[in-house]
Amino acid sequence: MAQYMKKEIFILNQAEKEIDTFPKHIRDRYWKLITEFETRGYLEYPDSKKLQGYDLFEIRILGDGIYRFIYCDHKEHIIILSAFKKKTQKTPVREIEKAIKRKNNI
Repeated sequence: MAQYMKKEIFILNQAEKEIDTFPKHIRDRYWKLITEFETRGYLEYPDSKKLQGYDLFEIRILGDGIYRFIYCDHKEHIIILSAFKKKTQKTPVREIEKAIKRKNNI
């Protein structure tokens, strides 16, 4: 059995502002997943998934739409970089680029 190291989770101010625009039931589900992430040290699919081709991951919530929270593993922390509501099947490149830019500014 794999052993996971628990890490503190930080949310960038820009991501927090994006999250604040989401419906309450989505924010509640997000906080439940964040608590689980901090407690267990990981999230499993379908709640979390690596973005193929990038050193980024996403927390996935399905509600009245598809919501994504892009995060990275940064030293001994997890950092939530951005949040958005998906309108297409694929994660928009502009959202990935936004997350990469924010990650590079950490």
